[in-house]
Amino acid sequence: MEVLRQLDSPISIPRPVLMLGNFDGVHLGHQALIGSAVADARESGGRAVVFTFEPHPLKLLAPDRAPQLILTEADKLALLDFYGAKTVIVQKFDMEFAHIEAEKFVDEYLVRRIGVQKVWVGKDLRFGRARKGRVEDLIRWGQQRGFAVGVVGPIEIDGHRVSSSRVRALIERGQMRQAAQYLGRFHFLSGRVVPGHGRGRDMGFPTANIEPQTEAVPLDGIYATILEVGDRRWQSATSIGINPTFGAGPRTIESYVFDFDGDLYGRAVKLYFVERIREEKTFPTPDSLAQQIEQDVANVREILRATNFAAMPPNRGPAA
Repeated sequence: MEVLRQLDSPISIPRPVLMLGNFDGVHLGHQALIGSAVADARESGGRAVVFTFEPHPLKLLAPDRAPQLILTEADKLALLDFYGAKTVIVQKFDMEFAHIEAEKFVDEYLVRRIGVQKVWVGKDLRFGRARKGRVEDLIRWGQQRGFAVGVVGPIEIDGHRVSSSRVRALIERGQMRQAAQYLGRFHFLSGRVVPGHGRGRDMGFPTANIEPQTEAVPLDGIYATILEVGDRRWQSATSIGINPTFGAGPRTIESYVFDFDGDLYGRAVKLYFVERIREEKTFPTPDSLAQQIEQDVANVREILRATNFAAMPPNRGPAA
């Protein structure tokens, strides 16, 4: 997949079929949009192109309302590639870009710089200065300028529209199975293993202390998880919280990796969240905590044994 940074001048792409949006999460709604554009490009002999932004517009325009992003930029690009995008344009979102009127954006970017053949958008699209541009405007301008517009309606699950904001809310509540339904995959954190206090090792459960790069971290508690290191995946039980048994400390993400014997310090990892099994608790002694961890591990093994990983791409295959 080709990634272009900052579209300052015209580019040469054969018959571009373009998708426009933030694509945070690359959830089922995004996947429907990508699928429509990819199929369209294949049929017309064109190229499926994503036009997205960095940073998220609200990070600049309203930092107090900016969302915790579901994906790092690198993970978003990897998923866009997986689902079929051939070119991704990552446009720097700054105040100059934010003040471009919707019609001028169409003329300057979609027509002059990209030369779109067709644009695929979601039904609730808003774009341009003050988000004044709407789907009906884009369709009208497309008719005037010679490009087509395809519109994908909302995807619903149990009467709820699939959206990045709903996925974030589910993650914040620790409802990982429900979040996975909307994402079409398990939510994951990307991060790096850093030194911890070593308490888990002292109790017989050595943990990988993960410093996350992903912003959307689940609710504190104990989770059934999968740790990905390189091209291997390992079952694990993960604690998110402040370790209250040892006195409230900073929030940490600690994963006990089953049947693993090796050094993970400094390694880049991905941690997939399958299910929250309980809340974080304070135990009277480290021994009583160790007994609970032993029970947690047994529960996690049972949960992961019964989970169909192959049914939720791109996280395919059972973990080691």
